[in-house]
Amino acid sequence: MGNKLLIKSVAMALSSVVLLYGEITISDIDRLVNDIKMEREGLKEVEIQKAKDPFIYPNGKYRKVLQSAASKSKRKYRFYLTAIINDSVKINNRWYRLNSKINGYKVSKVGKNYVLLTKNSERVRVFLKHPKSKKIKLIVK
Repeated sequence: MGNKLLIKSVAMALSSVVLLYGEITISDIDRLVNDIKMEREGLKEVEIQKAKDPFIYPNGKYRKVLQSAASKSKRKYRFYLTAIINDSVKINNRWYRLNSKINGYKVSKVGKNYVLLTKNSERVRVFLKHPKSKKIKLIVK
């Protein structure tokens, strides 16, 4: 009963909209299209240069990052995290513990679904690749 009432009220609303706005002619449509085609003037270059930066940066400072030749090169190693159990992680089919080394990277932190690897100032966060895979259940008797 409620659905029929809803359908009738929607039909009445649509028909009233059609009756009110059904008087649009082709000349009205042409005028609207011409208004859209008109070139709009944007900001001048001087105004763009004076505009304040809309982004918020860490520590409140903006530092331009220059890419050196070393930073453009890709990492030599790929890390594939496949399992995490307590402080042990399985990366590239080998098990590692917290604070152990992997190709010069140190296992700094073991999270719920990621591992943080550090090397000097470089930080790499590696996530589990298959979140939909079956979870390991440990049963202790």
